[in-house]
Amino acid sequence: MVLDSGRFNSSELANVTQMLDEHFRVALSATKMVTSAMTAWIEQRKSISKEDLTRITALEEKGDELKRAMLKVLSSAHTLMQREDLLHLIHYNDKIVDASEICCYHLAAVMGSWVPEGELRSKVVELGRMVNEIVTEQREAVRFLPINIETSIAKADEICRIEKRIDAQWRDVVSLLYPSAIPLAVVLRFRDFVMELEELANLSEDAAITIRGLSLTLNT
Repeated sequence: MVLDSGRFNSSELANVTQMLDEHFRVALSATKMVTSAMTAWIEQRKSISKEDLTRITALEEKGDELKRAMLKVLSSAHTLMQREDLLHLIHYNDKIVDASEICCYHLAAVMGSWVPEGELRSKVVELGRMVNEIVTEQREAVRFLPINIETSIAKADEICRIEKRIDAQWRDVVSLLYPSAIPLAVVLRFRDFVMELEELANLSEDAAITIRGLSLTLNT
């Protein structure tokens, strides 16, 4: 990978990208915990256990540790012209892990009093599926950065397409949620949950834009 003045510094960049991949693995695990809990709730009326809430918090703490380690490496790297874009990627990924933890706590608050049905149920399930898909594509886009720039860009483009579909799905969910005959407190808490899911998609789109910028500097 070409860095400043045409020099190669594979050790610095390889170290950061390896940690980034681990960071994205944490984000994907956290996201899957959210959507798995949502599926178990909708299909089997299962609640999130205290152990699962502890696990999602542990993932958030692990993500913070990786973030701090990457920031330390970037602060001491002397030749990385991609430093700013890498910092943005770390930031977006950190927010995804945080949002996943928030999602689990919002979901846990409504599980005991209500389960979506009918069209709302199917829309929520599909929303969860698409959120998993977009975070998976995000991790793959980063993974391919040092391997195949064209593939990474293609995945970044796909992230943006998925984000548009998530926006539409989120609007459908909210439009069905508000008229539901359920307590207002449940409506508001579940609205906050789906808003966090939509925020996950927005963060993935922001990351995709950053990945495109990285692809330009890594391919010169």
